[in-house]
Amino acid sequence: MDEIISLLNNLFSKDTRYHSENEIKKALKIKGETQEKILFEALNKLTEDGIIFKENKQGYRIFPTQSGFAFGQLQINRSGTGFVHTNDEHTILIENCDLNGALNGDNVIVTNIFSKRKDYYHGEIYKITKRNTGNLIYEVIRNDDNVTLVPYNYLENVNIDINKNEFKDLIDGDLVLVNIGCESNYGIYKGNIIKTIGHNDDPNIDIKLIFEKYNIPVEFSNKVKQEIKNMSKEVTEEEIKDRTDLRDEISFTIDCDNTKDKDDSLIIKKLDNGNYLLKVNIAHVSHYIKEDSEIFKEALNRTTSHYPGLTCIPMLPRELSNGICSLNPNVDRLTRTVEMEIDSNGNVLHYDIYNSVINSKIAMSYSKVNRVLNGEYIEEYNKFKPELELLKELNIILESKKQKRNYINFDVAEPTILQNKLENKLEFKENNLGVAGQIIENCMLLANETVYNHFAWHILAYRVHEKPNEEKVREVINILRQSGIKIPKLKNIDSKSLKSIIENLGNDDISKIVKEYLLKSMKKARYDTLNVGHFALQYNTYGHFTSPIRRIIDLITHMTIDNIETFDYSEEAVKNYEKFLQKVCERTNKIEKTAKIIEDEVMDMLMAKEMEKHIGEQFEVYITDISKNSILVRTSNLIRGKIKLENMSDDKYYFDYDKKAVIGKKSKNKYQIGNKLIVLVKDASKETRTINFEIPDQKVLKKIL
Repeated sequence: MDEIISLLNNLFSKDTRYHSENEIKKALKIKGETQEKILFEALNKLTEDGIIFKENKQGYRIFPTQSGFAFGQLQINRSGTGFVHTNDEHTILIENCDLNGALNGDNVIVTNIFSKRKDYYHGEIYKITKRNTGNLIYEVIRNDDNVTLVPYNYLENVNIDINKNEFKDLIDGDLVLVNIGCESNYGIYKGNIIKTIGHNDDPNIDIKLIFEKYNIPVEFSNKVKQEIKNMSKEVTEEEIKDRTDLRDEISFTIDCDNTKDKDDSLIIKKLDNGNYLLKVNIAHVSHYIKEDSEIFKEALNRTTSHYPGLTCIPMLPRELSNGICSLNPNVDRLTRTVEMEIDSNGNVLHYDIYNSVINSKIAMSYSKVNRVLNGEYIEEYNKFKPELELLKELNIILESKKQKRNYINFDVAEPTILQNKLENKLEFKENNLGVAGQIIENCMLLANETVYNHFAWHILAYRVHEKPNEEKVREVINILRQSGIKIPKLKNIDSKSLKSIIENLGNDDISKIVKEYLLKSMKKARYDTLNVGHFALQYNTYGHFTSPIRRIIDLITHMTIDNIETFDYSEEAVKNYEKFLQKVCERTNKIEKTAKIIEDEVMDMLMAKEMEKHIGEQFEVYITDISKNSILVRTSNLIRGKIKLENMSDDKYYFDYDKKAVIGKKSKNKYQIGNKLIVLVKDASKETRTINFEIPDQKVLKKIL
């Protein structure tokens, strides 16, 4: 197909008029069913990617970028507003009423584009070229023989046409997964019911619905389950034979309190010369999973484990992720060790990478390690305190080295959930792992960097992060200045200047919001076979090796090391492997975005579910962003919601695009990013994942205070 795509690109770039299918066949000398099939696959690929433009009657032509059209991927926020990010790095705002059936993640063509002073470009969806999943959840409302499908989330309302025969076995309250096509007939899209997910009365149905909507598999196939049955449950003497035996050394894991899949353990010693000897032991998952196995095929499809809310959907079956691969305490486990001698400046003087076997002495938690490092006595941790103190020493050195190379630490406030079973409620707080989390992060960064520098001559999937767009960063900084945030003038937009801004902000609630807003101007880190470095980490070469239980790229990196001596280095084999690895990178990048959407949606749903119990109650909030129709806010425990301008009853408010502010026409009251407010919960809905606040009038406010 690559050859056909090349010919099509050549044809359309030379002749920009519309071409019918017959003209294209004739120009490319396409003959026979096989060639025709490849041609149409190539045309669909170029259309989906916005390279060419298709009109049903006229045919195909090069994408008309100068004719009022734009192409990009649609992202829809919590309030139902869409944003299309184009290839030339513009962002086009799409109001909910102008989505025209497009869904989150779709590749779309935008038309009727106009700019509005310094705000986003605005437009409407003209055509959908590719669905991300095309899946939506509908609830069945049955009244005798009459069946109606109602969107589970009213913000995702698409006009659909479904064959009535598909309704016959459905009952009132059933929740069904509907797949919706790209082509519409006067705004009505053909859809079909894929399956019934459950009933709206089922326990835990909410989270299940979200995974189904995004086509994330929860259960493993029967083929995978069969392979698991035939795998060993414990390490054998034969497997240990050719490995470095580290079982007698003091090895331990540090993870979250409820972590079941333990990828890494540490061994730390102080040498006679004053240097540190650090051994980072990573679960040797690739020993158990081979490239031709069903488990590996399933892992390639999933690409990552998901951790939304209080749940875990693993990349690997739990018999592996929580069992034989997990570095559980007091059992032998196969590992790959990165052994490093580190001096007082954080430089790795010597290193070795080898296969090993360990026996972890204890599974520690971040919270308890932090308490021990703060001087608290915890009996089961006491005998490991010397090692923990050594790690704390080394961590100070590694942190200092990071700062000297202008490593950018945005330290974005992420919410985590605690389940208070006694009071039957969910509690939300900032996910702060403290010094213990920093220790693990720095040890893993060092191991990853060491491995990727060592094997950089081979074909690898790198973790890359490109430099930000200077214009975008300056726009965001200007918005923050308009909101009263003091940010010094910058000559250059580089890691040093951005690091300086962040360090001067502090660590209070407003500073965290500013960091989050700055992060929006950055490009996203991604996987690629082309190494362009990592801007935020300030590494020339970096990749992922330390989480093979949870991430496919790490697992493949281990497989690469396993096969380094037997790899076929012929030109054709190298080319094929590069293509395979690039496809894995592309899929992983896509699923990574989906995983973030799922995490946010589950979090919003759980927050809304909890806030349904607090209607009319008072909360202190900070403004995190402002749009044309609403003020986005969050509480000190990171619960997110909005204040609709239509619900601000004390005045008629408007959105000032230049000042990024909401201003009252009469009162001149001004609301900007970072402002602190007292609000009441107006309403909340777990179905729509929304929380609406309102600003009480002064009489109500006085009573509250």
